[in-house]
Amino acid sequence: MHSNDPDRSSDAYLPRSLAEAYRLQFDRAFRYPFSVPSTLLANAVLTAVLWFWSPRDLFSLFFNVNELFFFPMVLASWMVSDVPATNEYAPDALRILAALDDPTMLTRLLRAKHLVLWTLISPVAFVTALIVATSTGRWIALFFVAAWVITVPLCSLGFSSWVGILWPYHPLGLRQRWDLSLPWTRKWLRWGVLLVLPYGLVPVFGYLAMFPALIAWRDSDVPHHHFRDLILAVSVLAVAPVSIWLWTWSTRYAAALTQRRALRLREYLSHPQMG
Repeated sequence: MHSNDPDRSSDAYLPRSLAEAYRLQFDRAFRYPFSVPSTLLANAVLTAVLWFWSPRDLFSLFFNVNELFFFPMVLASWMVSDVPATNEYAPDALRILAALDDPTMLTRLLRAKHLVLWTLISPVAFVTALIVATSTGRWIALFFVAAWVITVPLCSLGFSSWVGILWPYHPLGLRQRWDLSLPWTRKWLRWGVLLVLPYGLVPVFGYLAMFPALIAWRDSDVPHHHFRDLILAVSVLAVAPVSIWLWTWSTRYAAALTQRRALRLREYLSHPQMG
């Protein structure tokens, strides 16, 4: 039996269903300091600025595609490529500690976190896709982005959650981190690497899931872009169930990985001063 504490506002409360876990996580995302929505918004603005205003020589440093058709997918990838995707345990330490011996509960909590991120990202991606389709006349883009956003980001999040299990870090302010009596390699270097890592790691998982569809689109010999878009859309339909399966598998594996590291995680999550 899990906690029967009726106070569902408690940070240690364990939800009894995925739907309840989702509601708790959604409410938590919009609680001060609003770190999740503010991070997603900042990443969306950064992506747009770099895509539309970065010098041509620097563009290739950030993006490996430059066709407007792909911008909504790039936007969704960058929005989710930050610490909410790779550091999911430490910011929710009390609840994770309460669920540490229950792999089913851990899987539920992870999936709820991913679904909340998906909920916040999807409307932005869909609206952006609608604007792109309207401005270019390539309405297949809207269908393609819909299929992509529904599936691929979840696949990315499932694998990215492993990072926070292997190398979690507590969400401390700079002043608090400065005051920690830890070696600089753990206090600053490790934290800095984990802060930047999602921008390169999370999109990779998405591109891996999309790789067959992108190859089919690139290698198609059909000259008219509408037919090439159709080939890509059909390929995405084949990718979609694979991406969903990978998400369900990767979140279950994340719970199993947590079980193997339970002693270390319990010690770390119980002590914010460990950085």
